[in-house]
Amino acid sequence: MLGLALEGGGAKGAYQFGAWKAFRELGMEFDGITGTSIGALNGALMIQNDYEKAYEIWHEIAPEKILNVDSKLYNMIMETGIKPDQIQFILEQAQRFVKDAGLDIGPLVKMIREGTKEDLIRKSKKDFGFVTVSLTDLKPLELFKEEVPEGKMADYLLASSYLPIFKPEKIDGKTFLDGGFYNNLPINMLYQKGYRKVVAVRLMSKGRIKKVNFKDLEVTYIQPKHDLGNILDLSKEKALFNINLGYYDTLKVFQNLYGENYYLIDGINDREGIDFFQGLKPETIEKISNLLGLHGTLPKKRLVFEELVPKLIQLLGCRQEVSYGEIVLKLLEEIAAYENVELFKIYSLQEFIREINNREVTMKKSTDSLFLSSALLLRFNKDKILEKMIKIMLTSEKKFHINNGSK
Repeated sequence: MLGLALEGGGAKGAYQFGAWKAFRELGMEFDGITGTSIGALNGALMIQNDYEKAYEIWHEIAPEKILNVDSKLYNMIMETGIKPDQIQFILEQAQRFVKDAGLDIGPLVKMIREGTKEDLIRKSKKDFGFVTVSLTDLKPLELFKEEVPEGKMADYLLASSYLPIFKPEKIDGKTFLDGGFYNNLPINMLYQKGYRKVVAVRLMSKGRIKKVNFKDLEVTYIQPKHDLGNILDLSKEKALFNINLGYYDTLKVFQNLYGENYYLIDGINDREGIDFFQGLKPETIEKISNLLGLHGTLPKKRLVFEELVPKLIQLLGCRQEVSYGEIVLKLLEEIAAYENVELFKIYSLQEFIREINNREVTMKKSTDSLFLSSALLLRFNKDKILEKMIKIMLTSEKKFHINNGSK
């Protein structure tokens, strides 16, 4: 049996819809799904097999579809700064917020109650569970669908999403709290049901996550390398970015794509990585050595492998056991990000390098250029690649923590 666990995280849940899109294309089916908060809501749509409804929700997301809050106030809250002439308006809205004891989530309540097909959830052969916390009973609840009272599925799904800033809605006289305060990624619920293989879609949100140190449990994590934004960032632009990110991150995991932030069908092997550093011109080595404050007394070849490579590993944030090929690929990815190379695309290594080079010079189309191997492209451009990286470091000192003249 294969299970799916979905983390809570509010508006970040668009990432999970992107993952769902990839699962469908990959032909992946899950026997059971658990989730918390938005993970529970997305999970319910998956159990219902209501992809079209989920598509509509996440592609048409807007603050007014979730919250009854003045759009002017919402935009001010989401902006980084508040202007002096906005203070009076915010104070008035804050007073109303305190009086009403929380943000009014009327539109979200309506969406969940209209979108939840309890009969389909109960009839499904798939397991479905989610987490909430009963404040009235001071007790966490990890519920599977068969444990939810009849006719109350939508209410309990809503209870899994009750943030403290929301205006509370009672269920049968009881008050509930977002399940993320107890278990924001309920992998354990699937394990207790007999699942030994689980795919977990992270949103990297704040919340408690129970440890799952079971020797016979295999968990495949899908998680973002890019920031998914604020849990209340209900802008369509951010949602579409997160959908794409979830889609491509899922393909990366299950199609074994290369790259940390980009998506490549082939990588750079260790031999090519070593060749890259061995073939650097002396003037290139000198430029970057001066920038990084490396010792100029060592022979150039020793300097590269004894000081330059370790420094690059540190600056690029690579793990210590990284291969030479992975270091070069990371260099390329940093340059690509700096040059705003399209993120949401699957590249061959040749296409990726060509796209980076095209940011400065349009390559002439010729039979030879179309059939250049990745190794040749690296060999012909290695100095240009590293020199570009020097320029990026020079203009991004804060990001790379560069301190000229010191190691």
